[in-house]
Amino acid sequence: MSEKSKPELELLIRSRPGGPNLPGSSGGFVTRRYVANQVALTVKPRRIPEESYEIQAQSRKDRKLFYVIRQLEADKYLFLNEEEYFLWQKMDGLHTLRDVATAYFLKFGSFDFRVIQRFLARARENKLIVIPQTDLVRRSLADEPVSMRSQYLARLRGVDLRLPNVDQKLGVLYGRMRVLFTRPAFACYAILLVIGGVAIVQQAGRGSGAEVLHAGHALLVPVFLLLHVMTVVVHELSHALACKHFGREVKAFGFTFMNRLMPSVYADVTDMWMSTRKARMAVSFAGPLSGLLLGSAGAILAWILPPGIPSSFFWFVAITILALALGSLYPCLFIESDGYHILSDWLRMPALREHSRRVLRDTLRDLVRGKKTRPLTSDERTYFLYGIASFVSVSVVLTTLATLATLRLMR
Repeated sequence: MSEKSKPELELLIRSRPGGPNLPGSSGGFVTRRYVANQVALTVKPRRIPEESYEIQAQSRKDRKLFYVIRQLEADKYLFLNEEEYFLWQKMDGLHTLRDVATAYFLKFGSFDFRVIQRFLARARENKLIVIPQTDLVRRSLADEPVSMRSQYLARLRGVDLRLPNVDQKLGVLYGRMRVLFTRPAFACYAILLVIGGVAIVQQAGRGSGAEVLHAGHALLVPVFLLLHVMTVVVHELSHALACKHFGREVKAFGFTFMNRLMPSVYADVTDMWMSTRKARMAVSFAGPLSGLLLGSAGAILAWILPPGIPSSFFWFVAITILALALGSLYPCLFIESDGYHILSDWLRMPALREHSRRVLRDTLRDLVRGKKTRPLTSDERTYFLYGIASFVSVSVVLTTLATLATLRLMR
């Protein structure tokens, strides 16, 4: 077959304003064509050398394996199921994607080229795959202008204020606070939580603490905000110290913008993926536990103090901290909360959120179209139920917030 008769990819690309005229351009646009096998099928992806990554096999709920690969230089992680791990092994720089697709079909009996496309995109993003050939499409699209919104969000994502030598410093701190991770310490935590629960029940009838906001003391609100920031720092520090307790590395500790817009303190404990499932669950629970303990201590102080501004202040602080701690333990909100990570590890289902979105979307789409669907597998039923629970939870939260805002405006 001649090159002219092969399938082609045609791109219509806008020229950059003020840039040089591209050959074949007309009215600020240029058309470029590429033969399909140039773009994909003859590419020979090569995984990075063995000394450049670390791999850990983990078991899933159905006793199948999944693999966690850590890129050592870029410190990035990638989760692979057995099919993706097979693709990873085949990408040795000697086989084209056509060869890989053929081997996949012979191994598993079915094939969808989008499987390779998705895996290749993830592997390249995490710097685990090298493609010697030039990516023609990526190079062609490089001249596209970047919007002001994209530039602004990129700047926010780029804000990352980290403490230097944080792992070494946290190792020293953990050595001095090792007693907090002993059995007697956990017994004390249990006692504090029980007494705190009693204090909450007793204090609930004495008032909500809302009078603190109207007490006329100008310093109360700044003090409350300062205590809130300290609580967040303690939350993240608890994750970091728990990570050191299990002998893993804390990659970073600092300030950034989470989800592009929300300012937050964070501790990077992704190295726990190279540890055991129970250890990861313990590290995830360490942050909310610190909030429960601080909230219980605040409730006890509010209970002990006589009625008045100090008692109401500590009660207000305690309720706020406890609400944040319990909120971080709730797993069904389509966000990666501590509770989500605990549930994901307990179910032995990595990437639970992503899979639930896919299964929920595909199932509902087929139902709307009246398309006959195959029965869901056991894992897919779990993904579907998690997706439904998250959708309902998000709807309830948004409805509640909208109702409260409406009632406040009507006053």
